[in-house]
Amino acid sequence: MTKYTQKFKLDIIQEYLDTGCSQRWLENKYSLPKDTLEKWWTVYNLKGPEGLKLRHFKRKFTVDFKLRVINYYLNNDVSMSKVAASHNLLCSQISIWLKLFMEGGSEALKPKKKGRPSKMSKMTKKNAHKILKKESDEITALKSELRQVKMERDI
Repeated sequence: MTKYTQKFKLDIIQEYLDTGCSQRWLENKYSLPKDTLEKWWTVYNLKGPEGLKLRHFKRKFTVDFKLRVINYYLNNDVSMSKVAASHNLLCSQISIWLKLFMEGGSEALKPKKKGRPSKMSKMTKKNAHKILKKESDEITALKSELRQVKMERDI
């Protein structure tokens, strides 16, 4: 959950524009973490009010997009926060991608399978289903044979 609404962010940016107060003074006034207003201001300048909108879904990024962001950061003389703001990302996300890329290349940027690994492989599961079906067929055959033997005994 995001701490600050889009309206709150826009109100503070508007106050920054109207009053001419420093960003640090406004951060102290509203008890904001250091450099928060600077990040909002950068996003506002690059993307406008729409850049400050809240995201209500988890985004998935392709390997190609990650490589383009890393390439842009490495080849241009721009800070990571500016790259993050221009691509609507967090600095920490770019930092993680960069570290993964440096350690393992583009293969490390591929998405990983989530969740606990299965105890049985798919082939084992298929075999288990075949075995269960075979055993259930055998059980029904034995039950019918038992019924036949009971009828013969009773006669």
